[in-house]
Amino acid sequence: MSTLRIGVISFVNTLPLTRGLERAHSPEVELVYASPSALADRLRYGELDAGLIPAVEFFRGVGTGVVPGLCIGSRGPVESIRLVSKKPLAELDAVLVDQASRTSVAMLRLLLDRVHRVNPDFFSFRPDPARPFLGPDGIEAPAALLIGDAAMELNPQDAALDVDLGAWWQSSFHRPFVYALWVTRAAPGTPDFERLAALLSASAERGQRELPLICEEVAEARRWTETRVHEYLTRCIHYQLDDKALQGLALFRELCIESYLCPDRREAAQCLAALRGEPVRASGSGLGA
Repeated sequence: MSTLRIGVISFVNTLPLTRGLERAHSPEVELVYASPSALADRLRYGELDAGLIPAVEFFRGVGTGVVPGLCIGSRGPVESIRLVSKKPLAELDAVLVDQASRTSVAMLRLLLDRVHRVNPDFFSFRPDPARPFLGPDGIEAPAALLIGDAAMELNPQDAALDVDLGAWWQSSFHRPFVYALWVTRAAPGTPDFERLAALLSASAERGQRELPLICEEVAEARRWTETRVHEYLTRCIHYQLDDKALQGLALFRELCIESYLCPDRREAAQCLAALRGEPVRASGSGLGA
């Protein structure tokens, strides 16, 4: 049996999904650690069999199948996707955006456009939570988007605004948001896809069983309280790709298509329909569905 190369992220919020993979030490699995954006690129170029990648990258054509039932999502405040700004959002002309992110960058683009009718320039950077406004050129920007553990450790002293994008999305569109999906190179229904789906589902099941231990380990490593870790992993982050999450994912895709942030790929529409248990239609996005 061939070894499966699975791309994983080292963020705290992924631990309940990857627990089984990381603890099993299976000879049939090789784990590849990278940022969400880097994993998407590696899956695109055939270097991975599956990866936990930004949802928007699946819309853009990365991968073939989506493992059902699992995701990284939110249904309100998320804590780990934050926009800090020195000026009102309606006045922004430039934003530094975390180079590890792609879904959150698209999410921010949509929110700024739909809510404030602004379209600032985005500049990719590797953030330092201690100096979040410092760009790669050594010049400070008026705003910055940080994701993951860096956002959790952010405590900006000179920010006029500190916006949780999960809460902003929920209040603006009244839908859950899905940041990342398990995306495979193999098509649904093939032996490799079924093998991957079984491994990833079993890994998440173990993560839920061992959640108290995960919270204890993270609290010790990060010097956070166990209560904070538990609330983050159980209240802020949602791992079920259920009907509500799929509705939010479909809305995100529709808005991305309308704003030219992703193409209207029939394959993506068909995949979402299949995940919702709907008949697969031959037409494109299904806008208005």
